[in-house]
Amino acid sequence: MAKFTFRKTIHEGRYRSFEKDHTTIKLGKKEVGYIQENLDGSYRISLAVKQIPTKENPAPFRWIHLKKKSKSEKEARELIKRGEAEIQRIYDLYQFED
Repeated sequence: MAKFTFRKTIHEGRYRSFEKDHTTIKLGKKEVGYIQENLDGSYRISLAVKQIPTKENPAPFRWIHLKKKSKSEKEARELIKRGEAEIQRIYDLYQFED
């Protein structure tokens, strides 16, 4: 079973204030989700899960958000690492191509 890895993304350039910094969640060197800070200061974990494309929804994935919110980014990372096997068993994660 592959391990989750994390990469902090800090936006730069002229329009950086319009995009929030986030942490990318990777599985086998491919992106599967992200951790992002909410307006209330908590952190939310979002994962891309495979789905069958339809005419109304042509994307091969959909975003899900875990119910558990964390008080810090570090706490969110630990939550993912603790539930690593369970997350991979329950969800069929979509891996984005680079």
